[in-house]
Amino acid sequence: MKFLGLLFFTTLSLPLPAVACPNGMVFVGDGCSPPYEYTGWDLMRDRRAAIDAMGSNHRPSGPPLTAEQARKLNEDMKQLEKEKEEKRKVLAKGVWDVDSKSTPEGNLCAAVFSKYKLDEGGIVTIMGFQSPKSDAWLIFQGVGLPKSKNVTKMKVTLQQDNEPAQTLQVFNYRESKDVGTIMFAVPGLTAMLNGMSDTQRFRLSDNGKMLLDIQWTDAAPVIEKLKQCAK
Repeated sequence: MKFLGLLFFTTLSLPLPAVACPNGMVFVGDGCSPPYEYTGWDLMRDRRAAIDAMGSNHRPSGPPLTAEQARKLNEDMKQLEKEKEEKRKVLAKGVWDVDSKSTPEGNLCAAVFSKYKLDEGGIVTIMGFQSPKSDAWLIFQGVGLPKSKNVTKMKVTLQQDNEPAQTLQVFNYRESKDVGTIMFAVPGLTAMLNGMSDTQRFRLSDNGKMLLDIQWTDAAPVIEKLKQCAK
């Protein structure tokens, strides 16, 4: 049954009190992050670019602009929109990024799949430490996901491909004004990867309401790279 059973065991074994990140992660701003600095790490930069492309533009408020300031702002907004449109074209096709980071606790391995078009799709992140450290996470992000201001726990229904759906306890927080995050804590990166396939569809819902429906493709080489990283 792929790795639903693994997720089911892990999420229901989490302590019930809320306002805590999964094991191995720390609270940063409104969300959870591994306890290492990612500044300059290409994968996380690309993940942020995907999140920004999914979000909306908001014109800054303030005092009236001069004619020159208005012209410059208009040019900057056009350039920004052009760059976002290029990112949207890439996201519409679906794109993988994979990388690893050396830490005192071993390699931290991660892959990000981004696919988004016309308010559909989102981002899936597979992340975990090299064996024998067991901390690993499966993270979903999308505009349709709940956007709790602080890290909280909630229950969502997850269905993979045509496997039976299961209702699981997960972590939820707001990634940005427009994008919410659902995070599953999983006991081991290798075990999670063994349940993944080249093409895989994930559907997250809450009491019958669809929150996110995303399918990745061409994952086999990414999964193999992560398995090598996780050894």
